[in-house]
Amino acid sequence: MATISLVKFNRFFLDLSWNWLNDPEIKQMTNTSDFTKEMQIIWFDRIDYMCNYSIWGIQYNDLPIGVCGLKNITLNDCEYWGYIGEKIYWGIGLGSAMIKLMEEKAKEYGLKSIWLSVMNDNERALKLYKKNSFSKERVIKNLIIMRKIL
Repeated sequence: MATISLVKFNRFFLDLSWNWLNDPEIKQMTNTSDFTKEMQIIWFDRIDYMCNYSIWGIQYNDLPIGVCGLKNITLNDCEYWGYIGEKIYWGIGLGSAMIKLMEEKAKEYGLKSIWLSVMNDNERALKLYKKNSFSKERVIKNLIIMRKIL
């Protein structure tokens, strides 16, 4: 399995995220809504005050390649999200490594399960999540909700 590290999500990752999330392919696969630079900065300035949200930058060999986190954190579960913005690192096992790191964080928070939503046509992500023991829970329009008991 590939080795990656979690780092503080800072302005540098914020700027990279602007580019990554405005890439048409990544935007579609992550179901990202349109947003402006101003909206992004307002969101970034609130991160430290969001008690149900955690975010990290992802580095591989000291290179920033993506972002992941946990949101909608409750007493029992949370929602996983993540993406690799540097496409040259797609398909080499980093997605599984990201999931494992987020599962460890969820366990540190004392949570019992972790869930996610994925576009029903995102075959690469669906394969990744099934490989990492997520099970389909329900479908809402074009999103599949999957869960894993920790």
